Amino acid sequence: MRYIFYPFFPISTNIASVCITVVIFLLSGIPAAYSQEKALPSQWDLQACIDYALENNIQIKQSEANKETGLVDTKLAKAAMLPSLSASIGQNLTNYPFSQEDTSSGTSSLSASGSYSLNASWTIFDGGSRITGIKQAELNNRIADLEIEESKNNIKLAIIQNYLQILYASEALKAYEDAVELSKAQLESNKIKLSVGSVAKSDVSQWESQYAADNYNLVNAQTTLENYKLQLKQLLELDRLDSMDLTLTPPGEDDVLSLIPDKQTIYQTALHVMPQIRNSELNTEYAQLDIEKAKSGFYPTVSLQANTGTGNLYNHSGYSFGSQLKYNWNNVIGLSVSIPIFSNRTVKSAVEKAGINVYSSQLNELSIRKELYADIETAYLNTLASQAQFVAAEEKVKYSRESYDVMNEQFTLGLKNTIEMLTEKNRLITAQQELLQAKYMALLNIKILEYYQGLI
Repeated sequence: MRYIFYPFFPISTNIASVCITVVIFLLSGIPAAYSQEKALPSQWDLQACIDYALENNIQIKQSEANKETGLVDTKLAKAAMLPSLSASIGQNLTNYPFSQEDTSSGTSSLSASGSYSLNASWTIFDGGSRITGIKQAELNNRIADLEIEESKNNIKLAIIQNYLQILYASEALKAYEDAVELSKAQLESNKIKLSVGSVAKSDVSQWESQYAADNYNLVNAQTTLENYKLQLKQLLELDRLDSMDLTLTPPGEDDVLSLIPDKQTIYQTALHVMPQIRNSELNTEYAQLDIEKAKSGFYPTVSLQANTGTGNLYNHSGYSFGSQLKYNWNNVIGLSVSIPIFSNRTVKSAVEKAGINVYSSQLNELSIRKELYADIETAYLNTLASQAQFVAAEEKVKYSRESYDVMNEQFTLGLKNTIEMLTEKNRLITAQQELLQAKYMALLNIKILEYYQGLI
């Protein structure tokens, strides 16, 4: 399957938040409002979120329930190798409406009878169909284990993505808070200058507009952060009212610029650790067993039957009930062979369809491998690009900060006007946001590559 990776949008983009909410809502299985009472951690760091989700996520529980169903099916397949045993008791009343009733002899047109039997049946040979069924049931159990593992991997990756979104939104919120403080300070300073006549009213109006815009962006940033936290609650099957004290530790530069293996090494590792790869291989094996099962239809079926029973007639003169049961007691044993001669091409068609399913499974296995390689290559290239962008963005922020400080000094001395100052300030904010986006895109793709290596 191809996983959906959430890009890091600018904080002011609320449409992206809504879309991500829908994706996580679907992944979580059902709304969080239906979650049961659970013991909640006192501190929520990344590992605590993952551990809690693995224990409580409904999608994982559904996969585990499917595995239990498969175990029951395996027991049923094995039990088919054993004989079957049944007992029957019958009571019949028969009417002969046109019989000549002899009242003098006590003969009646009604006859009552009873039958009692114990029956056993055992299929000795069926062309290997039951043995193949047991093999397929056991394969299904292994496939169910892999599906559970895949569900756990998906939830872990989704939580990591959402947790990084929260870290990103938290840092972006701090940047906007700083921007609001700068605008507020400049606005207050220009109001004082206006009162002494050193600046025009238009300058104050421009700073008022900038202050309002920065406050607007700050509110959006706060809303986005709360939305990401809500999405995390939904992913963890938590109720909206459940308290959640997140422990947020922003990653450092070393985390962003950590070395990664080459993509071929990552791909070869992923082939051995990704459950979807082994799952596709087992599905091919299952399809191959379908061929064997279909071919069993060409062979005869040999069955052994045994029966013991007795009966009685209630109006049978001369014999008591016990005597009738004794003298009517019988034992039967028999062997039956069913030989297929002409089945309207049913068996041959089943074999051909099974062969087609094997080919389809092999194509699906190849497709999953190619998709895996494409995902790894994409994440690998995105990591390198994001790391390079992060280094460039750091330089850009550094020089934007220096340029802003120089501009601020010149503005204070009256050498630069308000428009120039506002432009320089917005350049600095843009550079800071670009740095954050590059930072967390790099971190996200590094985590994705670690996921494919089985490290998370």
